[in-house]
Amino acid sequence: MTDFDGSLDLELSVACNRLAAWVGPLPEGQVIDPASGLTERDLAMILRRLYATREYAPSKTATGNEAEDRYGRLSVPVIKKGPWA
Repeated sequence: MTDFDGSLDLELSVACNRLAAWVGPLPEGQVIDPASGLTERDLAMILRRLYATREYAPSKTATGNEAEDRYGRLSVPVIKKGPWA
């Protein structure tokens, strides 16, 4: 397995490196958890996907006010309808 040291998320990088070190010596296709059917192949696939996307930092979702500050008000008017308005 390749190391995850290039990740922008240091905590994720360290955790993935530990998991990769654990998964690496397992025989291919070995069942990790019989109840769920999780295999070594599943973990390796997850790690490869994380490695491929490691350069992207986790994004923070903007609240309504932060989005309005950043992008301005909606161009479509907000219309209240119904008895609950």
